[in-house]
Amino acid sequence: MSPPSALRPPLSAVAPLRQFIIGTAGHIDHGKTALVKALTGVDTDRLPEEKARGITIDIGFAHLSENITIIDVPGHERLIKNMVAGVSTIDLVLFVVAADDGVMPQSREHLDIINLLQIRHGLVVITKTDLADPEWLLLVEEDLRNLLRDTPFAGSEIYHTSTVSGEGISQLREALLQKLADIPPRQDMEVFRQPVDRAFSVKGFGTVITGTVLSGMLKTGDEVEIQPGGVRTRVRGLQSHDREVAEVRAGYRAAVNLAGIDLENVQRGMVLTAPELFAPVSLINARLSLLASAPLPLKNNQRIRFHIHTGEAFARVLIPDAPQLAPGESGYVQLRLEQPVHAAFQDRFIVRQYSPQRTLGGGVVLQTEPFRYRKKYQALFRKTLAQLESDTPAGRISGAFDLIAAEPLKLWQLKTRTNLPLQELQRTVKALIQEEQLFSAGISGKTYYFSRAQLQACLERIVTALEKYHREFPGRAGLSEAEAISRLEKVFHPEALRKALEYGLRTKILARDHQQYRHASFTPQLSAKDSEKYQATAALYREAKFAPPTVKEILAQLSLTPKEFKELSRLLREAGQLVYIDETLMLHSSTLPELQALLQDFFRDKREITVAEFKELTGTTRKHAIPLLTYLDTNGYTERDGDVRRPGPKIMVNTS
Repeated sequence: MSPPSALRPPLSAVAPLRQFIIGTAGHIDHGKTALVKALTGVDTDRLPEEKARGITIDIGFAHLSENITIIDVPGHERLIKNMVAGVSTIDLVLFVVAADDGVMPQSREHLDIINLLQIRHGLVVITKTDLADPEWLLLVEEDLRNLLRDTPFAGSEIYHTSTVSGEGISQLREALLQKLADIPPRQDMEVFRQPVDRAFSVKGFGTVITGTVLSGMLKTGDEVEIQPGGVRTRVRGLQSHDREVAEVRAGYRAAVNLAGIDLENVQRGMVLTAPELFAPVSLINARLSLLASAPLPLKNNQRIRFHIHTGEAFARVLIPDAPQLAPGESGYVQLRLEQPVHAAFQDRFIVRQYSPQRTLGGGVVLQTEPFRYRKKYQALFRKTLAQLESDTPAGRISGAFDLIAAEPLKLWQLKTRTNLPLQELQRTVKALIQEEQLFSAGISGKTYYFSRAQLQACLERIVTALEKYHREFPGRAGLSEAEAISRLEKVFHPEALRKALEYGLRTKILARDHQQYRHASFTPQLSAKDSEKYQATAALYREAKFAPPTVKEILAQLSLTPKEFKELSRLLREAGQLVYIDETLMLHSSTLPELQALLQDFFRDKREITVAEFKELTGTTRKHAIPLLTYLDTNGYTERDGDVRRPGPKIMVNTS
């Protein structure tokens, strides 16, 4: 990071200018680097090998003015990945064809890449006009116009230049400035991201990365993450156009000095991002379009080269709707990457044949880290991606929610998954909550959102689980909230299940009795035989009062199996007829008021009660007295003090 010239004030001290990025494109040795030098005075071939061979190998940079950068890219077919890295963030392309060669293979491939990346602004230049006669120039120009047909550059003026004679250079510079002035501002997605196109170390400063800011704003002192990987660091300093600046914004070329990061931990292809919003991506759902000129169809599970931002990775392409994509066709795909990358909604990418390396097509990212595609998800896959391509904010928001695991989203997660302007997103979320299309939930002190479709997906599974439960246990009232959630929490987010239970009650699909959830159409009902056993068990406990039988005694007296008793005692407890004392003892609920009244009378005359006095008061043995006293202590009827009990809150309240 070079110190700013003493003659140039920091950019923050002057009115900030909008910044522009121009990129070159064209076949090898068509004069791109010489043209950039003629326009700017800067030789972008900086590597010794570039000087020795006379060709551009890596991307180079030059300033046309204090707010305009030109990125010079290599033209060799084996260096297409460097070309993509250079033009992935430009505002305008200088498409270059040499007069002595005319249109060549990389002219066509570079133009295909420009179109696939949806670069819509550019100037067309024929270089080396001093090497061609007028008749040949006319043929080159005609061939060039045919190439540009059916592209955004059809009908564009073609500029003739020679870096030897100086022909056309000043006119091209003026045309560039005018064209840039007419380009509308970039749409700022508000979340900071900056792909890394260079990384190096500067003595006294440490690690520095450079790149074009895709969106958002970055200030000195801000925390950032390096993706993929999520390594957290801090911004020590910023430069733009060789000036120290306090902040950089969308569209700026920026050099960022990172604190505490070794150079080997950052490289081209990585992306600097706002913290806690992104994660490494190995699965991508996307719309992929094949070039009409693609050499072969793209087959299902074919290995390809995947280019996004300034990076490259290998991937397999899954095509759910067909065995292959034919040249000129477009469709939804799932890309399964062999190395994690950084990617986000609406990022554009290029795919190239693995070998031989030829550009096949390109597309746009619609989902990152989605569910792994299976045939049973085919309809959901298509529906979700169609929603994400929707022109309506509500449609995009609906598509942002995962229906497989029903994971909730925070507002900024919705922001990165939809790219809606923040204010529009907030308005739409508020409206969707009012319409009950979205539901908010507080989780760990933060606000999250669920979609109605998520709750409906959870509710369908809850209903299925309840129906099975009702068939298995027709006498039970249903499942408690905890039981319902525990049955499905390995499938869905627990809070989504909780919200789905509430939604089921509100829509009258579910009903709740004594905190037990059941299907609204279900009524608990025992068989005649089980009903007799139910009544007999309740009567036995009711008649036993303070000396109820043990479980073993119940089984013997009523000829019940352990399984039958477990079910009957559960039903009696759910109905409020039995009270659990301990694992071997239960009490009929009608006995509790009697016991409470006895204790109230006792404590009117005495301040404490011993175990012996309690046994005499209730007519029980120690076998019953100790568990009963423990229950009374636990539930606030009595308070233990050594070997005696004093009145607890429930007794004291009722005797005051």
